[in-house]
Amino acid sequence: MINITTANWVRIVVIIAVLYLLSQVTVIYLPVILSLVLAFALNPLVNFFIAVPIWPFKKHLPRGVAVLLSFFCVTLFIYGVLAFLLAPFIVEFYKFLADLPALVSKLKGITLEIEKNAYNIAIPDNIHTIVEQLVSGATSYSLDLVKRMVNTAFNFASGVIELVVVPVLTYYFLKDGSCLKEEFLHLLPYKSKQKAQEIVEEMSEVISQYIRGQILVSFVIGLMVFAGMYILGVDYPMILGLLAMLTETVPIIGPIVGSIPAVLLAYTAGPALTVKVILFYIVIHQLENHIVVPKIMGHSIAIHPVMIIISFLIGGKLFGVVGMMLAVPAAALIRVLIKHLWDKER
Repeated sequence: MINITTANWVRIVVIIAVLYLLSQVTVIYLPVILSLVLAFALNPLVNFFIAVPIWPFKKHLPRGVAVLLSFFCVTLFIYGVLAFLLAPFIVEFYKFLADLPALVSKLKGITLEIEKNAYNIAIPDNIHTIVEQLVSGATSYSLDLVKRMVNTAFNFASGVIELVVVPVLTYYFLKDGSCLKEEFLHLLPYKSKQKAQEIVEEMSEVISQYIRGQILVSFVIGLMVFAGMYILGVDYPMILGLLAMLTETVPIIGPIVGSIPAVLLAYTAGPALTVKVILFYIVIHQLENHIVVPKIMGHSIAIHPVMIIISFLIGGKLFGVVGMMLAVPAAALIRVLIKHLWDKER
Protein backbone atom coordinates (compact mmCIF):
# COMPACT_ATOMS: atom_id res chain seq x y z
CA MET A 1 0.00 0.00 0.00
CA ILE A 2 1.31 3.44 -0.93
CA ASN A 3 1.76 5.76 2.05
CA ILE A 4 1.63 9.44 1.13
CA THR A 5 2.54 11.85 3.91
CA THR A 6 0.97 15.26 4.46
CA ALA A 7 4.13 16.97 3.18
CA ASN A 8 3.96 14.98 -0.04
CA TRP A 9 0.28 15.85 -0.45
CA VAL A 10 1.19 19.53 -0.06
CA ARG A 11 3.89 19.20 -2.73
CA ILE A 12 1.46 17.49 -5.11
CA VAL A 13 -1.19 20.17 -4.57
CA VAL A 14 1.39 22.94 -5.12
CA ILE A 15 2.59 21.35 -8.38
CA ILE A 16 -1.00 20.90 -9.63
CA ALA A 17 -1.83 24.50 -8.70
CA VAL A 18 1.23 25.83 -10.52
CA LEU A 19 0.43 23.77 -13.63
CA TYR A 20 -3.17 25.01 -13.54
CA LEU A 21 -2.05 28.64 -13.29
CA LEU A 22 0.36 28.14 -16.17
CA SER A 23 -2.44 26.68 -18.29
CA GLN A 24 -4.55 29.77 -17.62
CA VAL A 25 -1.82 32.33 -18.32
CA THR A 26 -0.72 31.30 -21.81
CA VAL A 27 0.78 34.74 -22.50
CA ILE A 28 3.88 33.75 -20.51
CA TYR A 29 4.68 30.74 -22.70
CA LEU A 30 6.54 32.54 -25.49
CA PRO A 31 8.91 34.66 -23.35
CA VAL A 32 9.63 31.74 -21.00
CA ILE A 33 10.31 29.32 -23.86
CA LEU A 34 12.45 31.88 -25.67
CA SER A 35 14.38 32.58 -22.46
CA LEU A 36 15.01 28.86 -21.94
CA VAL A 37 16.19 28.47 -25.53
CA LEU A 38 18.61 31.39 -25.14
CA ALA A 39 19.83 30.04 -21.80
CA PHE A 40 20.59 26.62 -23.25
CA ALA A 41 22.27 28.21 -26.28
CA LEU A 42 24.45 30.58 -24.21
CA ASN A 43 25.35 28.18 -21.41
CA PRO A 44 28.53 26.84 -23.12
CA LEU A 45 29.79 30.40 -23.59
CA VAL A 46 29.11 31.18 -19.92
CA ASN A 47 30.95 28.04 -18.83
CA PHE A 48 33.86 28.99 -21.10
CA PHE A 49 34.25 32.39 -19.44
CA ILE A 50 34.05 30.78 -16.01
CA ALA A 51 36.70 28.19 -16.90
CA VAL A 52 39.23 30.75 -18.18
CA PRO A 53 41.22 32.27 -15.27
CA ILE A 54 41.51 36.06 -15.12
CA TRP A 55 45.05 37.23 -15.87
CA PRO A 56 47.10 38.03 -13.77
CA PHE A 57 45.01 37.04 -10.71
CA LYS A 58 44.46 33.42 -11.80
CA LYS A 59 40.93 33.55 -10.42
CA HIS A 60 37.71 32.58 -12.16
CA LEU A 61 34.83 34.91 -12.94
CA PRO A 62 31.69 34.72 -10.81
CA ARG A 63 28.85 33.13 -12.77
CA GLY A 64 26.79 36.34 -12.79
CA VAL A 65 29.68 38.30 -14.32
CA ALA A 66 30.26 35.53 -16.88
CA VAL A 67 26.59 35.71 -17.88
CA LEU A 68 26.78 39.49 -18.37
CA LEU A 69 30.00 39.12 -20.37
CA SER A 70 28.29 36.52 -22.58
CA PHE A 71 25.38 38.92 -23.12
CA PHE A 72 27.83 41.64 -24.12
CA CYS A 73 29.69 39.40 -26.60
CA VAL A 74 26.48 38.13 -28.21
CA THR A 75 25.05 41.66 -28.43
CA LEU A 76 28.27 42.88 -30.04
CA PHE A 77 28.15 39.99 -32.54
CA ILE A 78 24.49 40.66 -33.42
CA TYR A 79 25.20 44.38 -33.81
CA GLY A 80 28.07 43.60 -36.20
CA VAL A 81 25.93 41.24 -38.27
CA LEU A 82 23.04 43.72 -38.44
CA ALA A 83 25.36 46.60 -39.34
CA PHE A 84 26.67 44.53 -42.24
CA LEU A 85 23.43 42.90 -43.46
CA LEU A 86 20.47 44.97 -42.28
CA ALA A 87 20.66 47.78 -44.86
CA PRO A 88 20.86 45.53 -47.96
CA PHE A 89 18.22 43.22 -46.49
CA ILE A 90 15.76 46.10 -45.96
CA VAL A 91 16.36 47.33 -49.52
CA GLU A 92 15.77 43.82 -50.88
CA PHE A 93 12.67 43.31 -48.73
CA TYR A 94 11.02 46.58 -49.84
CA LYS A 95 11.88 45.75 -53.46
CA PHE A 96 10.19 42.38 -52.99
CA LEU A 97 7.04 44.01 -51.56
CA ALA A 98 6.97 46.48 -54.46
CA ASP A 99 7.46 43.73 -57.05
CA LEU A 100 5.00 41.29 -55.46
CA PRO A 101 1.87 42.31 -57.45
CA ALA A 102 3.82 42.14 -60.72
CA LEU A 103 5.27 38.75 -59.78
CA VAL A 104 1.82 37.34 -59.02
CA SER A 105 0.45 38.74 -62.28
CA LYS A 106 3.37 37.27 -64.22
CA LEU A 107 2.88 33.92 -62.51
CA LYS A 108 -0.77 33.85 -63.54
CA GLY A 109 0.16 34.86 -67.10
CA ILE A 110 2.69 32.04 -67.43
CA THR A 111 0.13 29.59 -66.06
CA LEU A 112 -2.45 30.72 -68.64
CA GLU A 113 0.13 30.35 -71.42
CA ILE A 114 0.92 26.82 -70.26
CA GLU A 115 -2.80 26.04 -70.26
CA LYS A 116 -3.17 27.26 -73.85
CA ASN A 117 -0.26 25.12 -74.99
CA ALA A 118 -1.61 22.20 -73.02
CA TYR A 119 -4.95 22.43 -74.80
CA ASN A 120 -3.14 22.30 -78.12
CA ILE A 121 -1.58 18.93 -77.24
CA ALA A 122 -4.93 17.52 -76.09
CA ILE A 123 -4.25 17.02 -72.39
CA PRO A 124 -7.47 16.12 -70.51
CA ASP A 125 -9.40 19.02 -68.96
CA ASN A 126 -8.97 17.85 -65.39
CA ILE A 127 -5.16 18.17 -65.74
CA HIS A 128 -5.54 21.90 -66.48
CA THR A 129 -7.75 22.30 -63.44
CA ILE A 130 -5.30 20.45 -61.22
CA VAL A 131 -2.34 22.54 -62.44
CA GLU A 132 -4.29 25.77 -61.93
CA GLN A 133 -5.34 24.75 -58.44
CA LEU A 134 -1.79 23.75 -57.48
CA VAL A 135 -0.25 27.00 -58.72
CA SER A 136 -3.04 29.10 -57.23
CA GLY A 137 -2.81 27.28 -53.91
CA ALA A 138 0.98 27.53 -53.76
CA THR A 139 0.85 31.24 -54.61
CA SER A 140 -1.81 32.08 -52.03
CA TYR A 141 -0.06 29.96 -49.39
CA SER A 142 3.27 31.68 -50.03
CA LEU A 143 1.67 35.13 -49.87
CA ASP A 144 -0.11 34.17 -46.66
CA LEU A 145 3.17 32.89 -45.23
CA VAL A 146 4.90 36.19 -46.02
CA LYS A 147 2.04 38.14 -44.42
CA ARG A 148 2.19 35.96 -41.31
CA MET A 149 5.94 36.42 -41.02
CA VAL A 150 5.62 40.19 -41.35
CA ASN A 151 2.76 40.32 -38.84
CA THR A 152 4.66 38.09 -36.43
CA ALA A 153 7.74 40.28 -36.73
CA PHE A 154 5.75 43.44 -36.01
CA ASN A 155 3.83 41.84 -33.14
CA PHE A 156 7.05 40.58 -31.61
CA ALA A 157 8.71 43.97 -32.01
CA SER A 158 5.72 45.68 -30.40
CA GLY A 159 5.93 43.44 -27.34
CA VAL A 160 8.15 45.80 -25.35
CA ILE A 161 7.41 44.00 -22.09
CA GLU A 162 8.50 40.69 -23.56
CA LEU A 163 11.69 42.27 -24.87
CA VAL A 164 12.47 43.33 -21.30
CA VAL A 165 11.34 40.09 -19.65
CA VAL A 166 13.26 37.72 -21.96
CA PRO A 167 16.81 38.95 -21.17
CA VAL A 168 15.97 39.14 -17.45
CA LEU A 169 14.63 35.57 -17.40
CA THR A 170 17.56 34.39 -19.51
CA TYR A 171 20.00 35.98 -17.05
CA TYR A 172 18.46 34.21 -14.06
CA PHE A 173 18.14 30.89 -15.90
CA LEU A 174 21.86 31.07 -16.68
CA LYS A 175 22.96 32.38 -13.30
CA ASP A 176 20.70 30.34 -11.01
CA GLY A 177 19.78 27.37 -13.20
CA SER A 178 21.30 24.84 -10.80
CA CYS A 179 19.52 26.48 -7.84
CA LEU A 180 16.18 26.36 -9.67
CA LYS A 181 16.81 22.69 -10.45
CA GLU A 182 17.51 21.99 -6.77
CA GLU A 183 14.34 23.83 -5.73
CA PHE A 184 12.33 21.67 -8.11
CA LEU A 185 13.94 18.46 -6.83
CA HIS A 186 13.28 19.59 -3.26
CA LEU A 187 9.53 19.39 -3.95
CA LEU A 188 9.83 15.66 -4.66
CA PRO A 189 9.84 12.83 -2.10
CA TYR A 190 13.31 11.86 -0.83
CA LYS A 191 13.20 8.38 -2.39
CA SER A 192 12.48 9.85 -5.82
CA LYS A 193 15.13 12.58 -5.79
CA GLN A 194 18.01 10.51 -7.17
CA LYS A 195 15.99 9.18 -10.09
CA ALA A 196 14.43 12.57 -10.74
CA GLN A 197 17.87 14.18 -10.80
CA GLU A 198 19.06 11.66 -13.39
CA ILE A 199 15.99 12.36 -15.52
CA VAL A 200 16.36 16.15 -15.25
CA GLU A 201 20.07 16.03 -16.11
CA GLU A 202 19.50 13.82 -19.15
CA MET A 203 16.62 16.02 -20.30
CA SER A 204 18.80 19.12 -19.90
CA GLU A 205 21.58 17.52 -21.94
CA VAL A 206 19.19 16.42 -24.71
CA ILE A 207 17.56 19.85 -24.97
CA SER A 208 20.90 21.65 -24.80
CA GLN A 209 22.34 19.58 -27.65
CA TYR A 210 19.16 19.93 -29.71
CA ILE A 211 18.89 23.73 -29.37
CA ARG A 212 22.54 24.43 -30.14
CA GLY A 213 22.49 21.93 -33.00
CA GLN A 214 19.25 23.32 -34.45
CA ILE A 215 20.58 26.89 -34.39
CA LEU A 216 23.74 25.81 -36.21
CA VAL A 217 21.85 23.65 -38.74
CA SER A 218 19.44 26.52 -39.50
CA PHE A 219 22.34 28.93 -39.98
CA VAL A 220 24.21 26.53 -42.30
CA ILE A 221 21.12 25.77 -44.42
CA GLY A 222 20.19 29.46 -44.63
CA LEU A 223 23.72 30.34 -45.76
CA MET A 224 23.72 27.53 -48.35
CA VAL A 225 20.35 28.63 -49.76
CA PHE A 226 21.48 32.27 -49.94
CA ALA A 227 24.67 31.29 -51.78
CA GLY A 228 22.81 28.93 -54.12
CA MET A 229 20.10 31.43 -55.04
CA TYR A 230 22.70 34.16 -55.58
CA ILE A 231 24.79 31.94 -57.86
CA LEU A 232 21.74 30.73 -59.82
CA GLY A 233 20.55 34.31 -60.29
CA VAL A 234 17.24 33.99 -58.43
CA ASP A 235 15.90 37.32 -57.15
CA TYR A 236 15.84 38.13 -53.42
CA PRO A 237 18.51 35.62 -52.26
CA MET A 238 18.77 37.19 -48.78
CA ILE A 239 15.03 36.82 -48.17
CA LEU A 240 15.07 33.23 -49.42
CA GLY A 241 18.08 32.42 -47.24
CA LEU A 242 16.40 33.91 -44.16
CA LEU A 243 13.17 32.06 -44.96
CA ALA A 244 15.09 28.78 -45.27
CA MET A 245 16.79 29.44 -41.94
CA LEU A 246 13.46 30.12 -40.18
CA THR A 247 11.50 27.25 -41.71
CA GLU A 248 14.34 24.85 -40.89
CA THR A 249 13.16 24.97 -37.26
CA VAL A 250 9.91 23.23 -38.27
CA PRO A 251 10.49 19.49 -38.84
CA ILE A 252 9.50 17.60 -42.00
CA ILE A 253 7.37 20.29 -43.68
CA GLY A 254 9.56 23.31 -42.89
CA PRO A 255 12.20 22.82 -45.61
CA ILE A 256 9.46 22.11 -48.17
CA VAL A 257 7.59 25.31 -47.28
CA GLY A 258 10.87 27.25 -47.42
CA SER A 259 11.51 26.05 -50.99
CA ILE A 260 8.10 27.03 -52.42
CA PRO A 261 8.77 30.80 -52.81
CA ALA A 262 12.12 30.11 -54.52
CA VAL A 263 10.51 27.69 -56.99
CA LEU A 264 7.72 30.18 -57.74
CA LEU A 265 10.22 33.00 -58.31
CA ALA A 266 12.23 30.77 -60.63
CA TYR A 267 8.98 29.80 -62.37
CA THR A 268 8.44 33.44 -63.36
CA ALA A 269 11.92 33.50 -64.96
CA GLY A 270 11.49 30.40 -67.09
CA PRO A 271 11.47 26.59 -67.01
CA ALA A 272 15.28 26.21 -67.12
CA LEU A 273 15.79 28.17 -63.90
CA THR A 274 12.85 26.38 -62.30
CA VAL A 275 14.46 22.99 -62.92
CA LYS A 276 17.80 24.26 -61.57
CA VAL A 277 16.17 25.56 -58.37
CA ILE A 278 14.22 22.34 -57.80
CA LEU A 279 17.39 20.28 -58.29
CA PHE A 280 19.28 22.62 -55.95
CA TYR A 281 16.74 22.14 -53.15
CA ILE A 282 16.78 18.37 -53.67
CA VAL A 283 20.58 18.41 -53.27
CA ILE A 284 20.30 20.68 -50.20
CA HIS A 285 17.75 18.31 -48.67
CA GLN A 286 20.03 15.31 -49.24
CA LEU A 287 23.07 17.13 -47.84
CA GLU A 288 21.02 18.16 -44.82
CA ASN A 289 19.78 14.65 -44.06
CA HIS A 290 23.01 12.76 -44.70
CA ILE A 291 25.80 15.20 -43.79
CA VAL A 292 24.75 18.43 -42.03
CA VAL A 293 22.27 17.06 -39.48
CA PRO A 294 24.23 13.86 -38.60
CA LYS A 295 27.47 15.82 -38.16
CA ILE A 296 25.97 18.66 -36.11
CA MET A 297 23.06 17.05 -34.27
CA GLY A 298 24.61 13.61 -33.87
CA HIS A 299 22.36 11.22 -31.96
CA SER A 300 21.08 13.76 -29.43
CA ILE A 301 17.43 13.11 -30.35
CA ALA A 302 17.41 9.58 -31.83
CA ILE A 303 13.67 9.56 -32.59
CA HIS A 304 12.16 7.55 -35.45
CA PRO A 305 10.78 9.71 -38.31
CA VAL A 306 7.29 8.25 -37.75
CA MET A 307 7.31 9.51 -34.16
CA ILE A 308 8.58 12.90 -35.34
CA ILE A 309 5.67 13.18 -37.79
CA ILE A 310 3.14 12.17 -35.11
CA SER A 311 4.66 14.67 -32.65
CA PHE A 312 4.61 17.32 -35.37
CA LEU A 313 0.91 16.75 -36.09
CA ILE A 314 -0.03 16.77 -32.39
CA GLY A 315 2.03 19.89 -31.68
CA GLY A 316 0.56 21.72 -34.66
CA LYS A 317 -2.99 20.78 -33.67
CA LEU A 318 -2.56 21.90 -30.05
CA PHE A 319 -0.30 24.96 -30.33
CA GLY A 320 -0.01 25.91 -34.02
CA VAL A 321 3.38 26.92 -35.45
CA VAL A 322 4.99 27.09 -32.00
CA GLY A 323 3.80 23.54 -31.33
CA MET A 324 5.35 22.37 -34.60
CA MET A 325 8.69 23.94 -33.67
CA LEU A 326 8.62 22.38 -30.19
CA ALA A 327 7.34 18.97 -31.31
CA VAL A 328 10.74 17.28 -31.67
CA PRO A 329 12.31 18.44 -28.38
CA ALA A 330 9.05 17.67 -26.55
CA ALA A 331 9.02 14.16 -28.03
CA ALA A 332 12.67 13.75 -26.99
CA LEU A 333 11.83 14.75 -23.40
CA ILE A 334 8.90 12.33 -23.30
CA ARG A 335 11.18 9.60 -24.65
CA VAL A 336 13.71 10.22 -21.85
CA LEU A 337 10.95 10.16 -19.24
CA ILE A 338 9.40 6.94 -20.56
CA LYS A 339 12.83 5.29 -20.79
CA HIS A 340 13.60 5.97 -17.13
CA LEU A 341 10.14 4.96 -15.93
CA TRP A 342 10.32 1.78 -18.01
CA ASP A 343 13.74 0.91 -16.58
CA LYS A 344 12.35 1.47 -13.10
CA GLU A 345 9.43 -0.89 -13.75
CA ARG A 346 11.79 -3.59 -15.04
